[in-house]
Amino acid sequence: MQDFAKGRFNKNESSQEIGYNYKHTTTMKISKFFKLTAAMLACVSAVAITSCASDDDPKDPELKFDPANVAVTPGATATVTVSGGTAPFTVASSDEIIATAQADNGTITVTGVKEGTATITVTDAKQVKGQFTVTVMESAEQGLDFDKKSVSVAVGEEETVTVIGDTMPYTATATDTEIATVTVQDDKITIKGVKAGTTSVTVTANDKKTGTISVTVE
Repeated sequence: MQDFAKGRFNKNESSQEIGYNYKHTTTMKISKFFKLTAAMLACVSAVAITSCASDDDPKDPELKFDPANVAVTPGATATVTVSGGTAPFTVASSDEIIATAQADNGTITVTGVKEGTATITVTDAKQVKGQFTVTVMESAEQGLDFDKKSVSVAVGEEETVTVIGDTMPYTATATDTEIATVTVQDDKITIKGVKAGTTSVTVTANDKKTGTISVTVE
């Protein structure tokens, strides 16, 4: 009886141990499953939050310039308007021997110094940067100047134009001699109407400078 009771006791003890092991194993599996699920949900949430934050944060607008490129002569100034940024703006020239720049709100004033090319870098309050190019070139050689740059003359009549301040002698030619003819005496250009119409007279100085006079024959 004692052995039998002992057997029953051992059998019950083994059943209890198996039941405990089963429950413990199942509990651990469930616990791991929930932990894994929670970790995955956390990752998904983090990605979604990051994505939303990225979508919600607007990108800083690019700086735009009008005009996009500038050409000036030494000593002359030009203005450039900035758009798309946040004031105040700061400016820097890549070569102040060529050109300098100053900012006043959204207006950049560029001053030519000497011939060459420089890059102006503009930075706004949010550190967004933009650039435009400045070309400084000597002014084109001025042509001849006259006391009258256009004349009207009747058919058969003459009109005299005086060249102002250049090197004699001068030569002159009419574009259409059927409408008007031209003669030169010292600094005087005499234009004679031939028939009704319009034409032009080109005058050339000894130093190769030229000028044009518009002619209307009535």
